[in-house]
Amino acid sequence: MPEQYSILICDDHAILLEGLKVCLQRTPGVGNVLLCTTMHNAMQLLDSGGHVDLCIVDLDLPDGSGIALIEHVKRVLPEVRTMVYTSHEEIWNINAIMRSEADGVVFKSCGVEELQMAVTNIARGDNYFCKRFQQLVRHIEMHIPDSCGHLTTTEHNVLQQLARGLRANEIARILNVSVNTINTHKAHLLSKFNATNTTELIIKAFVKGMVEFKLGQ
Repeated sequence: MPEQYSILICDDHAILLEGLKVCLQRTPGVGNVLLCTTMHNAMQLLDSGGHVDLCIVDLDLPDGSGIALIEHVKRVLPEVRTMVYTSHEEIWNINAIMRSEADGVVFKSCGVEELQMAVTNIARGDNYFCKRFQQLVRHIEMHIPDSCGHLTTTEHNVLQQLARGLRANEIARILNVSVNTINTHKAHLLSKFNATNTTELIIKAFVKGMVEFKLGQ
């Protein structure tokens, strides 16, 4: 991540956007802050080649879902980090976030300092999930299968590296194996945790106390 990173915020509340811009511009490391009020405009900006290091999205947008925007970002610009910033705490939204590939979550009820901390950590490659999100996730712990507790040593090692935000090729270099081998272990982990993607896998592993990463205090 560059010393000065660029942020795109997509939210349909104009006053909130301006407040966030001022807040984030006071955060060390933050350079340019771009604002969009619709998913369409955000996609246009991203697809036009505008440089963005971190994309912050609300779940509820006038022309679509913040989850759909995150999926677009991860598909088109996988190097761009993503964070959900929302007031929606319904269980179906928590499940949607877990199944997305968001790198972090902060609720709008959180304070400015936590928002700034989350942005700093996510932008530099860590995960960050606020305390309230953790509490809500724990309510669905009962849906995590027992099979997740039966990991091989290699699966456990791969899980730890995934929790650090590393990609398959990076983990392959660390463990001195092929990328295909890492992808096979990752597939086994997804199956054992009944997870649809890496974000859901990591969150469930955290809930079970099997990984650690940056979290709200």
